[in-house]
Amino acid sequence: MKLLKLTFVATLLVLITSCNQANKQMMELIPEDATAVVAIDLAKVIDHTGVKIDDNGKLELPGALNDMMKAYQKDVDEAMDQLMKANIDPSAKVFIYSELSDFNHPEVNVLAITKDPGAAKEVIEKESKKKFESVDGVDVLTTGTTAFAFKDNMIAVIGDAKGVDAKVKTIFEKKEKSIVGNEEIMKTMEADADINYYMNYQAYMKLVGQMNPQAALVQGFFSGYRGVGVNISLADNEINAKSEVFADENSDMVKLLNSVKGKASADFLEYMPTSAKCIFSVSINGEKLAEFEQVKSVFHMASAQMPQADFVELVKSVNGPVAVGIDADVKAFQGSLTGSIVITTSKAADWKALFDQVFSQLGGGAPVQVTAEAKKDALVVKFGAHSNFTLDASANKDAASLFDDNFSGFWLGLNVDGMEMSTVAGAEDCNHGDLKFLIKGKDGNKMIFGDYPIYFQALEAAAKQNSGL
Repeated sequence: MKLLKLTFVATLLVLITSCNQANKQMMELIPEDATAVVAIDLAKVIDHTGVKIDDNGKLELPGALNDMMKAYQKDVDEAMDQLMKANIDPSAKVFIYSELSDFNHPEVNVLAITKDPGAAKEVIEKESKKKFESVDGVDVLTTGTTAFAFKDNMIAVIGDAKGVDAKVKTIFEKKEKSIVGNEEIMKTMEADADINYYMNYQAYMKLVGQMNPQAALVQGFFSGYRGVGVNISLADNEINAKSEVFADENSDMVKLLNSVKGKASADFLEYMPTSAKCIFSVSINGEKLAEFEQVKSVFHMASAQMPQADFVELVKSVNGPVAVGIDADVKAFQGSLTGSIVITTSKAADWKALFDQVFSQLGGGAPVQVTAEAKKDALVVKFGAHSNFTLDASANKDAASLFDDNFSGFWLGLNVDGMEMSTVAGAEDCNHGDLKFLIKGKDGNKMIFGDYPIYFQALEAAAKQNSGL
C-alpha cells in the first residue's frame, strides 16, 4: 500500500473547524482520569512546518520532502482532491486521548469536528471500500482494528474496534468529570503552542501497579505527583518544548526532591572532553541525598560488599554537578569513543581511592582505557578507546549557558557531513524544564523542517558505514 494510504488515519485529522466552542465540546467528552491527552493545533503545525496548499488544491511540501514525495505525486493529488471536496478547514485542534485499562489492551481515541460530515464520510468510504451503518443514532464504519464514528458534525476515531457498538454509546456523552474541570490539564491544553500534551501520573501509576509487586516502590516515588504538561512549538524551524510537573509541594517526596537539588554551575566543563558531542549534568546536594530512603538501601547493599568504604560520607561530600561528557566520530564510533565523568566533591581523594579499589577488583582485559584523577574540587574519570584526548569544554558557549542556569541539563551537538543537530534541554527546578532542538545545514543556517530528512539520511549512512553493513 502506498504512503498516503498507510497514513490515512492521520489525514483524517484535518477534518476540523476553528470554533473554540467546538474545542470545549470535545474536551467535555474526555474523562478527567484519561492516562494521556494531546491537543494538536493543525493550523500552526502546517504553517510552522512550511506545508502549503495552493489555489488549485495542490499540496506543496517544503524542502527535500517535496522531492521525496514525487514518486507518490498521483496519490498526493488524489487525496488532496478528496479532502478539498469534503470542504476541509484545518484551522483548529484535534484531541487524542488514551484510556488504558491494562498494558496489553491500550486504547487511543481521536476527536475532531468536520464542517461537512456527509462529504467526510464519502472520503472514508471511498478509501476503505466499506459503508457506514447506524448504531443508536451514530454512523459507524469499522476497518481492521479501527472504527470511525460520526455524530452530527463530530467524528471519533476509535483505536480499538472491539465492542465498538457499546463504545459509541458512551464516547459522545458529556462526562461528569471531564478534563474541562481540571485546572492543571486545561492550563496545558490551552497553552499557545502547536502541540500540547498532558500525562496523568496517578492514572499511569495504577497501570504500573498491575505489573508486579515491586511496582509499589515506584508508586511511592511518585506520591504527591499528579501529572506533567508539555507544550511544543515548531516555529522558526525549531522544536521548542516547555514542561511543567504538577505536584503537591507539601508532600514529603516533593520536598525531598527539591532539597536534593544542588547549585547550578558550568565549572565542571573544564573537565569535559574539549570536542564533546554530548554532555549531561545534574547538580546534587549530597547532604540531602543521603537522607533519601532509596539511597540508604543502596548504602546498605554497597557496605555489605565493601565495608571499608564510608558511602554515606562520600555521598554527603557531593556538592554540585555530577556530569558525563562523550566524544566520538560518528563514522568511526568504536575506535574514537572517549569521555569523562565528573563528580563535584570535597572528598575527591576518597572518591578516587574507592574508584581504584572497585576498578582493581574488576580485573584486566577492559575494552577501554580508564583513569581517575582527584582534583581540588572534583573526581575526574577519563575513559575511551585511547587516552590522547584533551579536557576543557569551557569554550562551548551553548553548554556553558545551559549549565549555568539549570541544575540539570543535556547538550548535544552531533555533526554529520557538515550538518549539525543541536539539542539543548534543561531543568531550572524540579517542576519546570525546557528543550530546544534544531538542525543546521552546511552553510551554518538552520535547516527547514522539510530538509531534516537529508540530515537523518546522512546519519543513517554514517551508522551503516560504522557497522560495516
